[in-house]
Amino acid sequence: MKQITYLLLSLFFIACNTSREHKELTIEQTQKLKLKQLFMEWLNNELAKGNLWASDSCNLEWITKHRFDGMIENMRGLPDSSDLNFSYADINSDGQLDQLATFTPSQCDGGNASMWVQIAVLTISENGKYKTTTSIGDGISSSISQDTSGFYWYDSIGPNIIYATFYNFKYNDGHCCPSIKKPVAIIYDSKKIVFTKDKQ
Repeated sequence: MKQITYLLLSLFFIACNTSREHKELTIEQTQKLKLKQLFMEWLNNELAKGNLWASDSCNLEWITKHRFDGMIENMRGLPDSSDLNFSYADINSDGQLDQLATFTPSQCDGGNASMWVQIAVLTISENGKYKTTTSIGDGISSSISQDTSGFYWYDSIGPNIIYATFYNFKYNDGHCCPSIKKPVAIIYDSKKIVFTKDKQ
């Protein structure tokens, strides 16, 4: 589990780079620090529940050595810290920054079945407190087509808006390459798609 500590410490020091110069943090920097700490708490909770695996145990060598007999193909591991993506905006207009954190988890059996899996964690301030959710897409009204079998990858957030990309596979598409790719903008409070066009 050494990799967990390394990941969390690296995130902390990235966020705190201005403190090395003994500069006073701005309000925005302080809010970002708090949001990243909340994301790290969420990661720790997922690790404790077994929903994510630490990097040093998310590999076939560790699984074989410890005779783990669970569903290996469903085991997902922490990504490298460089593969974590953060976006900040006041999405609900309460004067406080909110955070979208996204990453693609590692697949512990070494395959690529989960290459299109994205974990998106939205942390929002509400009534002076923060709440974290991974159910961002619940209730989205799709205007893309009648076929809703595709999926969204979330890119960033803005005031009352979530930017994402909608993907879907046609019958003969390979696993690497879905033919349908549509950038979308979703109104946060109504969950309505307000913009779609084909990605060039």
